[in-house]
Amino acid sequence: MSRKAIAILAAKVLLSLGLLWLVLAKVDVGSVLDIMSKADPWLVLLWYMLVPVVILLSAWRWQILAPGLTYGTALKYTWIGVFFGHVLPGSLAGDVAKGVSLALKDAQARAGLAASIVAEKMIGLAALVFFFDVACAVVYLVYGDDSAQIRHLAVIALVLSLVGVIGAVISALVALRSDLFAVRGRSTPMGRLAEGIGTAAHFYRNKPALLLKAFFISTAVHVVNIVGTYLSFQALRVDAGLLLAAVIYPVVSVMLLIPISISGIGVRDATLAVLFTLFGLSAASGVAISWLALLAMVPNVAIGGAIQLVEMYRRH
Repeated sequence: MSRKAIAILAAKVLLSLGLLWLVLAKVDVGSVLDIMSKADPWLVLLWYMLVPVVILLSAWRWQILAPGLTYGTALKYTWIGVFFGHVLPGSLAGDVAKGVSLALKDAQARAGLAASIVAEKMIGLAALVFFFDVACAVVYLVYGDDSAQIRHLAVIALVLSLVGVIGAVISALVALRSDLFAVRGRSTPMGRLAEGIGTAAHFYRNKPALLLKAFFISTAVHVVNIVGTYLSFQALRVDAGLLLAAVIYPVVSVMLLIPISISGIGVRDATLAVLFTLFGLSAASGVAISWLALLAMVPNVAIGGAIQLVEMYRRH
């Protein structure tokens, strides 16, 4: 690992710990632990059982987008991606790692691999933005009368989201129609990003049915996660329904896209604490849900790590 990579990793670890410290300076740890101790174990178990369902659906989406990729292979490397996505910094680390691992293992799978990973990420992000925009509209229409602050935040978030969507559409059109990926631009992060978008745009330009099917699967992924959020409310006896779960989940997911922490530690805690406070709920309950959500990923990360070790052993 280079010095630059080590420095970035160290900075993100410090940011995670710093955010977590700020949250715990405002929220009593004893209250958080007390809420967690009183959680309904069966509802927590049901919530945790939805995490592998999301992984299974994500593997199906990738298998549809990747030419010649079997579902078993897609599932194996999706789980490897889960492992790297939680032990490495950055929201793209897991996607890059699963692609690199597969390319090293199977040369025949390299055709269209980069395009499929970029397309999977972009489609998943598009579905998330859709849920985020709907959540902003719901907050404005349903919860806006209770708080002018919430109403203003919903409008700002919706405007920023729409600006981002317009920018992404323009970038995709430019990438598809122009020579945006000159060799001189590939050394920069923006150049590599543009190259990936262009590769995916050209690869799937005549395959709209695949993209539409992948979008519907992404929608199903987010619906399952919303149900999981609702189960977490019920498990911790939070006085909130499915509608608020559909608002909380996309907002937290968008915040977790910001690559400033390891495994969302600190960012998830702070976001849930603030959101719960805005909606008149206990900030300690939000932090308790954040900690339980992190624990939910532990067995799945372990599975991904075990698969990666087996693959490394077979490769050698």
